[in-house]
Amino acid sequence: MKRIVLSLVLLLFAGIAQAAVYPITKYGARRGKMATEAIQKALDAAEAAGGGTVVVPKGTWMTGTIWLRSHVELHLEKGAVLKGSVHKEDYNANDAFPENFWANPEEWSGAHLVIAYRVEDAAITGEGVIDGSGPAFFGECDEDSRFPWYKYGLKLHPIDRSWFRPGPMVAFFLSKNLRLEGVTLKDTPCWTVHTRACEGIDIRNVTIDADRTIANSDGFSIDCTRNVTIDGCTIRTGDDGFAIRACYRYQCRADDYPCENIRITNCDVWSCCYAVRIGIGTGIVRNVEIENCRFHESSFGIGFCPAWTPGQRGVYIDDILVRGCDVLECARPVESDALADDWRIRNVTFENCRFESLMPISFTSSGSKRPENITFRNCTRKHLNALRVRHHMGWGGERSRKFIEGADVENLKIENCFPAEGEGMLVLTFDDRNLTDWVNALPLFEKYDAHVTFFFSGPVDNEATGVMKRLSEAGHSIGLHGLNHAKADEEVAAKGAALFYKEEIEPQKYACQVAYVPVTSYSYPYCRHNGETDALFKQWGFSHVRGGQVSLDDDAVLIPSVSPMPLSLDSAFAGEDDGTDIEKILSLVRQAAAEKKVFVLSSHGIAPDAKGNNMKTEWLEKILATAKACGLRAVGFDELP
Repeated sequence: MKRIVLSLVLLLFAGIAQAAVYPITKYGARRGKMATEAIQKALDAAEAAGGGTVVVPKGTWMTGTIWLRSHVELHLEKGAVLKGSVHKEDYNANDAFPENFWANPEEWSGAHLVIAYRVEDAAITGEGVIDGSGPAFFGECDEDSRFPWYKYGLKLHPIDRSWFRPGPMVAFFLSKNLRLEGVTLKDTPCWTVHTRACEGIDIRNVTIDADRTIANSDGFSIDCTRNVTIDGCTIRTGDDGFAIRACYRYQCRADDYPCENIRITNCDVWSCCYAVRIGIGTGIVRNVEIENCRFHESSFGIGFCPAWTPGQRGVYIDDILVRGCDVLECARPVESDALADDWRIRNVTFENCRFESLMPISFTSSGSKRPENITFRNCTRKHLNALRVRHHMGWGGERSRKFIEGADVENLKIENCFPAEGEGMLVLTFDDRNLTDWVNALPLFEKYDAHVTFFFSGPVDNEATGVMKRLSEAGHSIGLHGLNHAKADEEVAAKGAALFYKEEIEPQKYACQVAYVPVTSYSYPYCRHNGETDALFKQWGFSHVRGGQVSLDDDAVLIPSVSPMPLSLDSAFAGEDDGTDIEKILSLVRQAAAEKKVFVLSSHGIAPDAKGNNMKTEWLEKILATAKACGLRAVGFDELP
């Protein structure tokens, strides 16, 4: 009897489940044929019945535009592929609804593969794939594109047929309570997912796999939309990973549609442009949290773009928190730029983030406005010499190991970040060509999390280049000490600045540039310099020079820690033949930490039995251990403010 009752219960539930499920095959979908009409019939039938699940079974189903319906879930089973048509007539027209839009300058239309327009409680779920057939709308890849940020090259439109390119592949307009879960969105011809003037978007465990040579293949474009959760997604795109926008056009009003309450967590993003772009438009973006994400290969990691066009109102950006994120293998980890006067960036915090980049963080602006209340707390930046993917010398700006530059900000706070700003610092430098000594000391520097500077004299030949790269990749700064080790003041007076630079500096600097070894500092041989030569080195593009030698007993041996640091920094010297008082040096290290000052100390080689102008390994370890114990960071010249 129990078995019969159980069977009846199972049959009852099976009947209920069957009544709520709408397989597209029931409505005429056949493999190898266009399934648009059948899919739409299933979606409409489910809505008419008050809701249900439309099932796309395993197999490839060709389709044009389909419209989601309220209270309906579109479920793609494992192995199911909705494959976008390549024919214009299979897509919606640009004027299919009043709020639709397209971009003639970027050559994409208002056609979409999946549309949710004025619907509620709809979803796309499953383990299947929506494939936009993106590559079919483009020609061959231009490997030598003039746009270096397309690190895989850039595909161009074919010239042998009339042009058509669909717009955003999955488009949500003026809708509420939408869900995307589990699916893979592949080969979009334009933006992958675009939400506009919506409320309540839940996106989880979605994979975006775009053709990375296609421009405008953004991942998630969140526009004028509130209450969005995106978690556990993997995104590979040829453009922005996330674009958080506020474009108040096409019947969107600022008061009704702020872009707000956006939470992005636990995502991995590979992007050829911005990993996250915040801004674009004329409205409001506020209350955005980005946490525990990893951003790879971007031109810019987190970018603030409040205003593109002079004379036009830009975006007001407020209350942005980025916490526990890694921004890796990029040109700049954080960047802002604004070209108009009416915009705002206010209350932005980066906390416990790790940055790896060619260039430092940069906040710049034009006009009368400046970003306000920007905080970096417990963040680190590692300098990269080159990107592993299609590195291009055109990545704008001078290479630098600094944490931040161009910080045109009102109320900027940098708290416990590295490379340090405005803190006490130990600046150790080693001169000439003691290549074996320097490489042998690498484990010691690593043990104490210390960075130092190596000033190379002589030709930058294969041996020197190999050592430079090894030292630089370990985080140390590389500086120049002159090709012929000449006395700069005498040479400039005798030959003139131009000839001195050509003979002494240019060969070294050019060789480093070719080898992708960043060089921003110079050390005078024999400590011979004056105001004229200092000014020349600044003119030649050096951020800092190591100047004269001071006694350990000189009051000037400790330099005030300011931002920016002076161009020329004088140095004490430690060497076996120099009567070095190691206890005095350790005392100065402690004093620099206590008074938040900078202590510059120089030597040549490093060895246990050092003689001459070289430093004993025992001394070096005592210095590094003392600095670490009292919280004094050991930094290279390239990391100085």
